[in-house]
Amino acid sequence: MKSVAMAAVLLSIACGGSKTKSGSTGKMTAIEAMGLTPPDSPWEEMSVSDKEFYMIGKVNPIMKELFVAHDAEEYADFDCVDCHSEEMRELNFKMPAPSMYIVPPEGTPGHRGMLATFPETVKYMQETITPAMGKLLGIENFTCAGCHPTEAPNKTKTPKKKAVAPKQARSKTKG
Repeated sequence: MKSVAMAAVLLSIACGGSKTKSGSTGKMTAIEAMGLTPPDSPWEEMSVSDKEFYMIGKVNPIMKELFVAHDAEEYADFDCVDCHSEEMRELNFKMPAPSMYIVPPEGTPGHRGMLATFPETVKYMQETITPAMGKLLGIENFTCAGCHPTEAPNKTKTPKKKAVAPKQARSKTKG
């Protein structure tokens, strides 16, 4: 039943209408068609396949619409990779994706630098993208850290081998 309803919504978005006198296509936007509403079941309780269907059928079209509104050229080809990274399948779509842009915690020098460097983008992300994603997932107080790492990923450290002098150097020191 969900599949039929979602297909009808997606079809109405894709085939929404013809141009009017004002130049508008008359198509419904993804937000108008599906609304900024949470899933029917809490995100944590959804099956993997239900999450996938929800992300592809609702979250992706809405997020694409929002990102394109911010920068149509940059996000014209918006898809799963933009949030989940190239290694999304290897990471089993785990979020935050470690290769995403690092968003330092608020109040830190790194966060202040990010604000100074990308003020419009940070404002758009904080005022539009983050609240919309929180609503779509049904998560109150959703933050940047839901999608972005707050620090560089920890690399698995291998034990350091004891430094050994080259053979020539060792033989000269012996007697």
